[in-house]
Amino acid sequence: MSWREFMKYNVFGAFLWVGLFLAAGYFFGNVPAVKRNFSLVIIAIIFVSILPAVLEFARHRMFAREK
Repeated sequence: MSWREFMKYNVFGAFLWVGLFLAAGYFFGNVPAVKRNFSLVIIAIIFVSILPAVLEFARHRMFAREK
């Protein structure tokens, strides 16, 4: 893939990604359940963001002990 083609897809993907999350934030931000429990939503986002790193760390430690 040429550099120019890569940049075209990269910029298109970036605009699509930002647009998708802006729209989701706009629509889900107006949901009353989300408004009432916004701190829980933030905690859930943080948990889901950290979970892959914790699982990978645990998996690495488990395999390191087997050696």
